[in-house]
Amino acid sequence: MRYKLYLSALSFLSLLALSFCKDKPQESGNSNKKFVVSDKIKSFELPSEIGHFNMQSFQDESSFIYFFDYKTNGLLIYSLENDQLEKHLVFEMEGPNGLGGNVLAFYAESPEELYFSTGANTILRYDGKGNFKEKLSLDTKSLEEDGVSLFSNIFIKNGNDFYFAALPMVFEWTTISPEELTKMPNLVKYNLDEKQFLPLSYFPGEFVGTNLNKSIFPLLSKGPDGSPVINMNFRNIYHFKDGEIISTIAAHSKFPHEPPLSSSPNMFDDMSEIMRMISYTDIYTELIYLKELGLIVRVAKYEDIPEDEFGPETHIASKWGLVFLDSDFNKIGELDLEENQFNGTYIFGNQEGIWISTDHPDNPELSEDFLKFRLIEVGEL
Repeated sequence: MRYKLYLSALSFLSLLALSFCKDKPQESGNSNKKFVVSDKIKSFELPSEIGHFNMQSFQDESSFIYFFDYKTNGLLIYSLENDQLEKHLVFEMEGPNGLGGNVLAFYAESPEELYFSTGANTILRYDGKGNFKEKLSLDTKSLEEDGVSLFSNIFIKNGNDFYFAALPMVFEWTTISPEELTKMPNLVKYNLDEKQFLPLSYFPGEFVGTNLNKSIFPLLSKGPDGSPVINMNFRNIYHFKDGEIISTIAAHSKFPHEPPLSSSPNMFDDMSEIMRMISYTDIYTELIYLKELGLIVRVAKYEDIPEDEFGPETHIASKWGLVFLDSDFNKIGELDLEENQFNGTYIFGNQEGIWISTDHPDNPELSEDFLKFRLIEVGEL
């Protein structure tokens, strides 16, 4: 999934026992899998009013892939059974079916059950025709009292539970101490029946270290069992197993062992430096579980700083790497992709293998009329 980095109120803390992680060290080398970029291309017809970039992509657990276009509030739903555009829904800002605010994140249970986060701690549910069905207003008072804010542009749903990433309420997190950060949650659960937040995980000490002059944003994904996986800009990821948070090595071999630190004394003294640290350094972005393949893909985006950090959102990093894990979170391989040929923000999988977008601005094969993907074949050594 691709997330827009807007800070909004979100928070959730967990039990003290869950603030400690079990570490599961592991490296690749014992896998019998190989990953090969093939010449096979898959294309999805693109409506003329939708561009290639600035979309959030999402694959549900059936056979559909979704693209939400932030510019037009348009949602594209493609069937992976026939590669056809099944639905193109456009959501208004006002009116009985209006979103009422800018969309921060999108999630789908199915093409008939759609969810949007629109800031101010609000989740909206729509049906498959784009009709508004329900508004969920989250009471975050208890989180705010603990100095915690919901990161409302990142959420997932599993049954009756919503999971949100969380951050310190203060934007300039260098003003708090590393020790204070380790006592704050980076993941909370909201139960629809109980209507309250439960802390599940705290910022781990191995990530926090002694210097907060870095990006601390936690991203969320669904793991193989539907539980949340916490994906920060760090060598390890964190997932649930038997009620515990497990720290698992999921690093690309060419990425820094520790999170990149700002060269400025305080990154918050310069907005360009903030943008560089949260968007343009070596950074882990998407983490996607591909159910049909029983694989997890972690995306590594290499440092690539545009001339204008505040320019159009068509800037796509020139170089991407991929880390492959099995469904037990064992690292089983990695790839570096050819420069200026891929867009690591759009990835999905089917029985054929892993499909990654080739829609890069510098790729001469970029088509105005189609979203294009190249197949990464998964085979045995």
